[in-house]
Amino acid sequence: MEKKNLGYSLKNIPIPPRTTYKLKLIEKIESFLKRMRWKAHFFRTHESDEGPSENIDNQDDSAIDHYGFKTRKCPPQCNELETFEKDMMDMVNKLKFRKVFDNFQTTLHNDVKKIKTSPNILVFADKTSNLYEVPPEHYKKLLKENVTKTYKKANDHLYNQINGEAKSIASNLGLDNRIESLAKSEAFITLKDHKDNFHSKPTCRLINPAKSEIGKISKSILDTINTDLRKILHYNQWKNTRSVIEWFNNVKDKHLCTFIQLDIKDFYPSITPAILDNAISFAKQHVHINDESIQTTKHCRKSLLFNDNTPWVKKSTAESFDVTMGSYDGAEVCELVGLFILSKLDNTINKEDSGLYRDDGLFILRKTNGKQTDAIRKRIIQTFKDLGFQIDIQCHLKQVNFLDVTFNLSTATYHPFKKENDKLLYINTSSNHPPTVINQIPKSIGKRLSDNSSNERIFDDTKPEYQNALKNSGHPSNLSYSNHHPNTRPQTRTRKRQIIWFNPPFNKSVQTNIGRIFLHLIEKNFPKSNRLHKIFNKNTVKLSYSCTENIQQIIKKHNKRIMKQPDNTQPTIPCNCRNKTQCPLQGSCNTQSVIYNATVTTPTLDTKTYIGLTEGPWKQRYSQHKLSFNNHKYEQTTTLSKFIWNTKRQTGKTPEVSWSISKPISSYTNTSKRCLLCLSEKLSIVTFKHPTQLLNKRSELLSKCRHENKFLLRNFKSKD
Repeated sequence: MEKKNLGYSLKNIPIPPRTTYKLKLIEKIESFLKRMRWKAHFFRTHESDEGPSENIDNQDDSAIDHYGFKTRKCPPQCNELETFEKDMMDMVNKLKFRKVFDNFQTTLHNDVKKIKTSPNILVFADKTSNLYEVPPEHYKKLLKENVTKTYKKANDHLYNQINGEAKSIASNLGLDNRIESLAKSEAFITLKDHKDNFHSKPTCRLINPAKSEIGKISKSILDTINTDLRKILHYNQWKNTRSVIEWFNNVKDKHLCTFIQLDIKDFYPSITPAILDNAISFAKQHVHINDESIQTTKHCRKSLLFNDNTPWVKKSTAESFDVTMGSYDGAEVCELVGLFILSKLDNTINKEDSGLYRDDGLFILRKTNGKQTDAIRKRIIQTFKDLGFQIDIQCHLKQVNFLDVTFNLSTATYHPFKKENDKLLYINTSSNHPPTVINQIPKSIGKRLSDNSSNERIFDDTKPEYQNALKNSGHPSNLSYSNHHPNTRPQTRTRKRQIIWFNPPFNKSVQTNIGRIFLHLIEKNFPKSNRLHKIFNKNTVKLSYSCTENIQQIIKKHNKRIMKQPDNTQPTIPCNCRNKTQCPLQGSCNTQSVIYNATVTTPTLDTKTYIGLTEGPWKQRYSQHKLSFNNHKYEQTTTLSKFIWNTKRQTGKTPEVSWSISKPISSYTNTSKRCLLCLSEKLSIVTFKHPTQLLNKRSELLSKCRHENKFLLRNFKSKD
């Protein structure tokens, strides 16, 4: 296990390869154009029914009561958008690149090269910026030890049972054609290198990324319940540092008070079905909760951990009950239980003097002696014990470190806090981030330090370390104190506007000014005389750059690639043709998940090219093409078959077809949420050198990905 520290923030972004950038740009253009089609569709529909309307988006039923799940349907074509769509796609083909000469980007490029060529796993440290290079065998051993310590293998039918319940819930809400089945995301570990005896006995944190999308529904339900409870009961359940500072500033006679600070041990794993039931029963005394909401929340507690594609469940719980830290609604479940805990502490301490931030608690005791404080401490411990929790508690404190602030009752002040082993690293000015993001970093740091400092003197004492870290990352800014504290900052009124955003990826190596071209295309294609100008103009269509992959994401992809085990039980045969010399792909006809080209040579020696894709073995797709070439019944199957039959009728001869394929490309999975196979096909069509020789139609560029359908709950079928 070799320790590595790159010396910069893992959020820095290297300049991506050109093909990678174009795929990302195609993806963003496709998403943007689909949203424009939907808006144009509802605008035209409403205009024909009742005349123009100001609130066009309100007519879109897909955005109402669907908990943020977007429709998987492909929007209908709009004739008025054809020219604009063509111009947008042509922008990809006309991109010009330049070389970027930058020392920091050279460093990132070299590090990325080392990462991708390393045969080892790069494991993240739990609370530091360190990385540890671990051989795959050793990593798998550590992972297996941590999995088997608290988990046991689950029955094979449990995965199907959970998806079956999810399908039933989604069907009742009309969302089974929008929500996907439980993704089999593999568990991983991080290393706790801040612990004692780490090198002799490394300890790990086990991360379970598998989570049900029904959790998004549960999150919305629980968030509404928790918000209503806080308004009714006036408990201090803090959501951020700002709310804690506001509470501290309202404490009177601070010099006469002391703190009690507590930490709930293993808060998430300690929540049992009985505790959750009691918390829900408590909430039902104050707010209305229907049975469907309770069923949804309880279903989301059925969690599986996946290791080597095998499901595991916790040993200590029944029916796979678990509150995972990475789930969509895990924080909201903990907040509901936290409100239940605060209700149990009412008889021990005043509600205005107590508060919780998830598993961290902070209480104020006023004018109490040692004996009284000790009695309160014992009652608090007993309350948590009765509920089934264990806590670490400290009393008689005049100063505490809570979240990222240190509070001092003796001086009635507070100042920013960070852990000793937490090295300050910020995004470098040479990172491939949009300039607006880079420019906002010093401002956001100065604002946070000002908010977390009770006065300017404390701010000035704290800022040198942060200023040096900014300087090391190339930021010349001098941090300045802002007088607007969290509890005094004026509230700004937010105005909801009907805006469609285009989010092209930013890239320093792109010479073409994408933003300028995009805004010009809006003005060109939607002048005031165009009836769509009302919904597509400079006020309703805006641009904001997105980011490409950072170093952390690149490392995670590398680790997944190393951990991916080939299926040796069913080896793939490259070619199963009886006569190998007549194989249409020279011995590679069984290759799966590829883009292929069919070059058609007509009797007049004209050539045409058809670009296609297949997720399964190419030979199966080839057989389908041959059937469409030979059987008139299937003439309309593809553009290629139509051309073949038209050529036959015109010349009386069958044209020759030669085939070629690309290297395998990954298709859509419900873990990646991207279909590189479809994107690569669209990129091949857009960037084809001789467009007049291409048989593919432009309408294919906004077609729906067919590979995601099998993951939708509507299409889920139990294998039991």
